[in-house]
Amino acid sequence: MQVNTHSLIGKRIEIPIHYDMWMQGARCGLVTAFRQGKPGQSAYVLVKTDHPSIRLAVKLWRLDWDYVKVLD
Repeated sequence: MQVNTHSLIGKRIEIPIHYDMWMQGARCGLVTAFRQGKPGQSAYVLVKTDHPSIRLAVKLWRLDWDYVKVLD
């Protein structure tokens, strides 16, 4: 599945199940930004989770975009 990252901004998604944050209860969130990686680094999107105890955004790396479920 090819994901258009700029169309994901502002949408609710489910974080892939192999992320530690998903295992700790932060399963869903809102995509807030897209970041192009530095040279030698993969691109990623930032996700603000719904979990009240997690304040920092979760980075979803390009390799994991195929495992994201869009909830909207």
